[in-house]
Parts: sequence; structure tokens; C-alpha cells
Amino acid sequence: MQSQNRDTGLYRLKEITITGTRYEKLMSSKKNIHIDSVILGSYSTSSLSDLLANQSTIHVKSYGQGNIATTSMRGGNASHTAILWNGLNIQNALLGQMDLSILPSMFFNDISLEYGGGSAAWGSGAMGGSIHLTNKPLFNQGIKTNLQTSIGSYGTKKMASNIILGYGKITSNTHLFFTQSENNYAYKDVNDKMYSLKKMSHANYQVKGLLQELAFKLNQYQIMNVRLWYNESNRYLPSFTLLPAKQYQDDKNLKLNADWNYHRRKIKTSIRLGYFDDQLNYTDSLQGIYSKSPIKTLIAEGDLEYTNRHQLFSFSINGTSFETGAYKKDLTQEQKDATFAHQLNKLAFFAGYRLSMFQSRVTFNMGVRKELANQIAIPLTGNTGILCQWTKHVATKVNANKSYRQPTLNDLYWNPGGNPNLKSEYGYEVDGGIELAYQFKKIKLLTEANYFNRRTTNWIIWLPGEYSYWSPRNVAEVYSRGTDTKMELSYSYKHWLLQSTLHTSYVLSTNQKTLGENDQSLGRQLIFTPRYNGQYTFLIRYKTSMILFNQTYTGYRFTTTDNTEWLNPYYLINVRCSYQYAFKTFFGELFCNINNLLNSNYTVMPNRPMPLRNYEVGITLKYNKLFKKQVAF
Repeated sequence: MQSQNRDTGLYRLKEITITGTRYEKLMSSKKNIHIDSVILGSYSTSSLSDLLANQSTIHVKSYGQGNIATTSMRGGNASHTAILWNGLNIQNALLGQMDLSILPSMFFNDISLEYGGGSAAWGSGAMGGSIHLTNKPLFNQGIKTNLQTSIGSYGTKKMASNIILGYGKITSNTHLFFTQSENNYAYKDVNDKMYSLKKMSHANYQVKGLLQELAFKLNQYQIMNVRLWYNESNRYLPSFTLLPAKQYQDDKNLKLNADWNYHRRKIKTSIRLGYFDDQLNYTDSLQGIYSKSPIKTLIAEGDLEYTNRHQLFSFSINGTSFETGAYKKDLTQEQKDATFAHQLNKLAFFAGYRLSMFQSRVTFNMGVRKELANQIAIPLTGNTGILCQWTKHVATKVNANKSYRQPTLNDLYWNPGGNPNLKSEYGYEVDGGIELAYQFKKIKLLTEANYFNRRTTNWIIWLPGEYSYWSPRNVAEVYSRGTDTKMELSYSYKHWLLQSTLHTSYVLSTNQKTLGENDQSLGRQLIFTPRYNGQYTFLIRYKTSMILFNQTYTGYRFTTTDNTEWLNPYYLINVRCSYQYAFKTFFGELFCNINNLLNSNYTVMPNRPMPLRNYEVGITLKYNKLFKKQVAF
């Protein structure tokens, strides 16, 4: 087993597939982390938000168990993290963010994290970093089935299934996921001294999803993939006031993706198509709010790469269209505002270059992106970096980039309050790091440290206007800087594996411009952004038994812009135990998870208490049978 390996120069693997993205080719000078397959398998019944909160230093802003969860990378907000599914950005252009709590981890067989700005490669939103969700095709797998079921605290029931049918040039991969919970967990109300122990109410939820993949190997040079992904969640939202809870949210997400990949000799080309239909319906009958937020996205993208002995040239064109509401070209502006029917079209051009020198000990890369849009102006963005492999054990990297985030459609057109004159946010960032890797017999040690420095201008903030409603404006300037570190130590001997991984993050993200006459935020830390964040994992595996200890620390988070009020730090321990058994082609696994082992009382966001100690037990059944005659390529 390899632990969260990064795509760097210390361990280079020869490319053996004809799939891939610019991420693997032109981002070697940045900090990258791949979530190990064993760790990924341990979170197969969990959402993507739980995986990232426990296995990375990304700060996941959770509004409570089963509620919305967004990210903060390197001092950015939720809109500054790009979420990419097989190379296509799936961020909701209406809201500018993605709810990670409804994305099942088991839908993806490869998850990687890219730190730092990457708008040159990925477009809008990739300012703090990017999360890459990938479905890699698996050929000649025969029949593989995986059925998983578990029960947990608060009436939680989970079921998941994965069925692979692969023979010769065709493979089918079907994922099914279902979670249901009463979610009536206990928590401590620190403001109620007499009756502090309370139970959550009106918080039950249900999440279900389907992902169907079809892969065709047309010949040894070409692969085509077709994917359909449907997610649906129904959630009752709790109220923490004296008024009864009457809030309800319904999310429906349909995503279609197809790509064709060709690789022969020095030429590689890819064509990707995507269609996303996202709907978020929010109801608060007590307040008389019945809000519908539908948006449709259409993406067409083509890549062309030419590689010789030392150089790589990359060119790409991307066309994206966002449509919200019942958009029609002949609508008047008043009709568009009344029905929130708007359309945003973009055309992007990308050019990249990579040069390897001195027997690949030095790698230089650069990329430039220019986008044109019908509603907003988008700045020219770029990225350049260099990776130096000084010795077998020591490597350094330096990277500089300019990134941007376009205003969301809500920012531009929300009625009342939208501001169609908003400019795109943009930021300049420099980061660098050093990596040390040593191996002595059965012991491996990896240490890496990175520093980043980013200034963001035109930061969009909603402020009260001259009328009775709020409106967004380009008023803030934010200075983010800090460090990311990683230390990994592993020992393997015969049937034993011991592995220890420590991630730490220090982020100082401050406002550099006053927002008004009485504003006290100048030089203060951004709200909800912890300065200190750490994650430690210790894994023990003996034959088919495994124990996984996970510990996380999240520091103070200020809740007011003048930093006079805050949320206390919290420290969590989670434990997972599993035992596998096998009978010829049949496999089974028993597992037990204990979350919040120390029974800590904590909140991630204000007035959103999190569960105390809770449990999950389950079983996984696997069946694997190869066909007698397999096809070689």
C-alpha cells in the first residue's frame, strides 16, 4: 500500500494509460496529494466532506451533521475551491460552491488535491486549490460485485453497491448509494446551564445516488467513456431559535459526461463533453419562502498534446454555457429579473509548455489561459513553475500564478440586490516547497514543507445598501499566507504494516482594506478561517486485520470581522477497525467506526452543534471472478 502519494518528482511512474488531464502533465511544481486507495476504501460509507475533513488540512465548514459542507483552502472561501469531475468543473455557477456533504466518496476511484491557484488550467474558482474526482476505466476485470451495508447512531442506515462487468474492450461500472438518518443526535447547549444536554430535532435526511460508467477500448490507441451520475437529497433543516423549524431543502443533481481519448506516439488528444442539471429547492413555510434555484451547464472541451524527448506542448479550447430559470432569448429584462432567467456563455483558450532538462532533474512548466464571456470581463491568467530534483532524496519546487473567480449568477442578478457591474476577483500567488524522501530497508520517510503567499483583489462581499436589502460589491482586498507541512513514516515487515502521517497547516488570511467608516476588520483574520489546522493518521495492519486512528485539530475561528468573538478549538479522534476474510472468489469484511471517541462538544460553524460520540458497524461482501478468456491489448 502506498499512502497519500503526491504527483511530484521524487517518485516518477511511467505513464501507461491514454487517459489523463493537464493536472498530471503541467502541475508538477505544485503541492499535490493523492488519497490512498486503502484510506479511500475506509471512507466508502462516508461523504466527501467527511473524507476531506479527516484526511487533509482542508478546512471543511460543516453546518451540522447531514447539512451543507463547503471548503476553505489556503485562506479562501467556498467559492475559491474548484471541484473537478474527470477534468470538468462542476461548481454550481449560481451559488459559486458545491455541497460536499451529499457527494459519496465511493463514487470515485481516484481523489486528489491540488493546492494553490490553478485558474490557468481549470478556470474560475481555482484560487485556493482544486479537488479532482476521477473515474478511471478498469478493463478485463471479469465480474466484481461489492455490497456494503451499515447501521449507526441516530437511526442511520447506509447501503452501497458497486458492480463491475468487464470483458475485452468493454467495461461497465455501476455505483449505487443510499443513506437515511433520523439525525436526532445529542449535543450540549453551553448557553443553557440548567438543561445543557439536548437532542437535535427536525434534522432527518435522506441521500441517494447512482453513477453508471461505460468504457470502450476502440483499439490500442483510443478509449471512450460515457458516464451518468444522479444524486438526490432531501433534508429537514433544524432551527436553533424559539420558533419551530419549518425549513426543508431538496437537491437534485444530474450530470452527464463523455470523453474520447487518443494517444499514439507523440500525439495525444482528448474531447470532453458535459451536461449538468442542478436543482436546489428551499422551503420555509413559516417565513413564506419557496425558493427554486435551477441551473443547467453545458461544457465542450478539446485538448491536444505534442510530446518529444524533452518538451511537451499543450493546447486546449473550452466552451461553457450556464443557463438558469426558463431562459428565452426574447424575454425582456424585467421578465428575466422576475423569473431569474439568465444565461452566461464563455469561451476559453489554454496553451501550456513543459521542458525537462538535465536528465529530467529539472522540469519547467508554464500555462496561459484567456477567457471571453458575454456578461463579464475575465482577466488573463497564467501559471509557471519549476521542479528541481537535486539529489535522489531532495527536491524543491517554486510556483507562481494568477487566478480568478467570476461573480456568481446570484451575485450578478439576484433580485433584489444583484449587481451586474461586478468585476471578477483575481489573485497573485507565489508558493514553494522542499521535499525529503529516504528509504532504509523496510522503513520509508517522507517530509515536505510548503510556503504560500497570495494577494486577492476585487473580493466580492455582500453589504447593506442604501435601500432595505443587501448587495454585492468589489470592496475587499485579502492577503493570505502560510505554510503546509507533511511527514510520513512507514514500516512494513512480512504481514505487518505500520504507517504514520501528519499534516499541518498555518494560514494567516487578513483583510487589507476598510469596508466602511466604522469597519474594524483591517488587518484582522477572515471569519471562519482557522489559523491552525492539523491531521494525524496512524494505521496498523496485520494480515487481514486493520486499525485506523485518525485525529484532527482545528484552531480558533473568529465569528466577527473585528475578531472580538470566536469559536473554541476542537480536537477529535476517530477509530476504525476492520477484519477481512476470504473463501475462494468470495470476500467479506466486518468493520466498526467510532467517531468523536473523546465525546467532545464542539461546533464548526456558529450555532450549529455537532454530534457527540457515535458509532457505525457494517459488513462488506465482495465477489470476484475473472472470465476464462481475457483479451490482451
